[in-house]
Amino acid sequence: MRQVLFSIFFFLLSLVIWAQEPVSIHLTEANGLPDIEFYDSIEDTEGYIWLAGNKGLFRYDGKEFKVYSHSEKRGRSFFNLKLDEKGRLWFTNIAGQYFYIENDNVILFKDLQEILNGKLSDYLITENYLLIYSLRSTLWIDRKTKKIVHETENLGGTSIGFVQNNHYYFLNFKKELLSQDIETKEIEPAVKQQYPDRESLPGFTRFHKTSKGYVVLFQDKTGEKNSLFLYKNKQLIAIKLPEALLNNTIFTIQEYDDKLYFSTKKGVVVTQHIKNKIRVISSYLKNYFTTEVIKDFQQNLWITTLNNGIFIIPNESLQLINTDKKTNVIEKYTDSTFFTGNKNGTLSILSLDGDVKETFNFTDVSEIQTLNYNPNTDILYYNSDEKNIRYHVGQKKIISFDNFNAAKSISHIKNDFYLKSFAHGTFYGNGKEAIKISDKRSYESIYSKKYKKAYVATTNGLLLYDSIFNFEKSISFNNKPIYTFDIEEASNGSIWVATYDNGVLNIKDDKVVEVLSLKNGLASKAINKIKTDGEHLWIVTDNGFQHYNTTTKTFKTINKRDGLLSYNINSIETFGNDVLFSSNIGLFRFDKRTVFKDWETPEVYITATILEEKEVPLKSTYTLKQQESEIEIRFNSKGFQSDTFVAYEYQLKGFNDSWNSVDKGQQHVKFNTLPAGKFTFNLRARNLRDQNYSAVKSLQLNVTLPFYKQAWFLICIMLAILAIVILYFRRKIRIREKQKNKELQQLEIDKQLVNLRLENLRSQMNPHFIFNALNSIQEYIVLNQQNLASTYLVKFSRLIRTYLEQSQEKEITLDQELKALHLYLELEKVRFEEELTYEILVDKNLALETIKIPSLFIQPYIENAIKHGLHHKISNRKLEVSFQKQNEQLICNITDNGIGREAAQKLKNSQINYYKSFATRANTERVELINKDRLQKIEVIISDLTDEKQQPTGTCVSIRIPLKK
Repeated sequence: MRQVLFSIFFFLLSLVIWAQEPVSIHLTEANGLPDIEFYDSIEDTEGYIWLAGNKGLFRYDGKEFKVYSHSEKRGRSFFNLKLDEKGRLWFTNIAGQYFYIENDNVILFKDLQEILNGKLSDYLITENYLLIYSLRSTLWIDRKTKKIVHETENLGGTSIGFVQNNHYYFLNFKKELLSQDIETKEIEPAVKQQYPDRESLPGFTRFHKTSKGYVVLFQDKTGEKNSLFLYKNKQLIAIKLPEALLNNTIFTIQEYDDKLYFSTKKGVVVTQHIKNKIRVISSYLKNYFTTEVIKDFQQNLWITTLNNGIFIIPNESLQLINTDKKTNVIEKYTDSTFFTGNKNGTLSILSLDGDVKETFNFTDVSEIQTLNYNPNTDILYYNSDEKNIRYHVGQKKIISFDNFNAAKSISHIKNDFYLKSFAHGTFYGNGKEAIKISDKRSYESIYSKKYKKAYVATTNGLLLYDSIFNFEKSISFNNKPIYTFDIEEASNGSIWVATYDNGVLNIKDDKVVEVLSLKNGLASKAINKIKTDGEHLWIVTDNGFQHYNTTTKTFKTINKRDGLLSYNINSIETFGNDVLFSSNIGLFRFDKRTVFKDWETPEVYITATILEEKEVPLKSTYTLKQQESEIEIRFNSKGFQSDTFVAYEYQLKGFNDSWNSVDKGQQHVKFNTLPAGKFTFNLRARNLRDQNYSAVKSLQLNVTLPFYKQAWFLICIMLAILAIVILYFRRKIRIREKQKNKELQQLEIDKQLVNLRLENLRSQMNPHFIFNALNSIQEYIVLNQQNLASTYLVKFSRLIRTYLEQSQEKEITLDQELKALHLYLELEKVRFEEELTYEILVDKNLALETIKIPSLFIQPYIENAIKHGLHHKISNRKLEVSFQKQNEQLICNITDNGIGREAAQKLKNSQINYYKSFATRANTERVELINKDRLQKIEVIISDLTDEKQQPTGTCVSIRIPLKK
């Protein structure tokens, strides 16, 4: 059974905030948590979160909770989660059963119900043994034989102890810490001197490992009397507990980043172990009974509770220090205090912890717009919708009222002089008088201490005024005015301005020298606030709170995944390493050294494979039939909220080597069908924060064709046909050679030699065309174009029969030649997939049945025009063959619109294995031999066709055959 945790949107609705605590996400049954009562939790070596609770054992994989159980278990609750040296999870129950997880299955290791008698017992895992606490003894169970091989007696306390340096450490009934050699089983005192006043120590004990050594906790069942000792170098050192832990029920102790986290009945107490004292740093969830704290690989803090589900703290550094949601502006006062002004007109001084130190009574109920404190004069400039006051903080008295209120900004110039922006203009003055320098509506203005100039943001753009406030110029960017609403000066004199559409601009010497935009890391074009921090810059956008390092030119970001509840931030102040900001949620503080998390790119893993709508077991290789190749691959990444900062990409190598992005929110890839072949499906996760990639996960996909479509079967068929054709023609050739030998004996010697060469050439031409045709049929078969192959084969057989009949004659009628040519050109048209247009024109005055021409004579020239002229043309292939009588000659013109002889020759030269036309060469020799016996010679004239620009447009072959009288 699996329960899916709701989306990050629901998490944001589940955010819990308490003053002076980090923001936490509360998981309950309402948002997908399978239980609310948890006793233990642990993160395994692969990044899974395991939870032991009242309703069973659960594993969280970053997306959903999976329930684990066993058919022989008694009861449903599990406890004491531990990992062995192989990374396997072990756990137990009250019924005395001990289990572990292997290959995602629950395996029952040992059932000790009769021995433990319903007592929940602690245990330890060593390489060879499982050590189980049983009343007053420890049972040693061999992990291979599962038999009890040893028993250590006279145990005291309630915890089994710990293993270190191949020794087992435990308390006896006298509360003495002893050490037992795991191999020899010999027992000796573990310390030089035992606990003082051992008799007065409570009997409830726990052992916890820390970086400084093991600590031993003594407490009674009510938690009202706790003692803590550190075991180190065979010494027991008493550790002084703070009040928050001295009289509190401590459930577990965990150490992360040199801090000790105490899970107690009154929340989690975060401490530091300094010398022999425990110093409290902070406390979380004081109203909850917490049972365990784990920090996962993404630095999220998981806190399980006894009856209230789980709290997850994404970022301990980000703390809500005050819940006043109406705070509108904050202003630094001292290194540890600051002023706040809210929308109700309340002005206060707060500490960095958010405690109110003082509230002023001279304010009204109108919204406080701006505050400006001058530490040199100890004067606070206060401006609301109704009042504009200069107040001496130390003397606690109002110095003067100004005539103008509702200022948009106040910038100190020197002494008592200020620069102020209003809806009706910009002024400078000392409180007694105000001089207008601009009548344009102003949103922000600052006076640069370095440049001795004023920068004013108006409806006309960013205006620059000199040291005596004379207008100097309008600063532009890309030859356009700069429209800004927030201006800050860095310690190095850089003027930073937040714009509406162009990001954040850095201005030096009155010119834009740097632009922060989406291209170089800005989270959003929608900017809400900027604040300088020395030379560096803080930027609030609609997608995050960013720190820009001006030296390294890099951004760091916190956002809602880190617990940042709102981007509606209206004021920011820095106090050394602490940053404070006000929002519509309240006042927040964080340490800029620790607030930014390194979001490790989580490993992506394949969760399921679906073939033809059915889930199949996960394997590394799948063999699919081509007609049944629908496959869906599902995947996920471990880690809380990993889907919010991880994007997935996949590659089907062997089909397309490019990487493809998976749609946001999708965690599967589906192929409706795949071609035959061997493919590798590769999957990876991309970290959206730093663009790093996870390791690639792969699946091998072998897609096979049906046997009758596979190459071996088609090749066998082709070879069989080829063998039959070759045997047939060999037989025909042998028969014809015998006939020619008889005829040659009756002719004159010279004429016999000529006829012999003619007969051999004619015999060779027929098989050559056949082999060309068979190659075309083979190509269609290999390309799985069966229809074309079948059509081609039928017409080919008819043409073969025609040529076989004509090959027996020296001469044939023009009518016979035309029929053969029609059939041949139909075959070529099919082979070119109808991308060939041909036309045969015959003079009506020709006597087709009486005019005779040499057999198999015209076709080779047509074949040559197609293969060398038209074959290399992409489209619009045209061929025209004409027959006419002129001056007692039969004139046959073969005209094509191909690439021309020159281009064909270049192709021939560029290809090593270029096809050499046997038929054309043979016809050339044949013409020469025929003409030896003729008074009127046969002529073959080849002409290149060109257009007006002398560009080749084709070739014309003119064959002139004298007609016999």
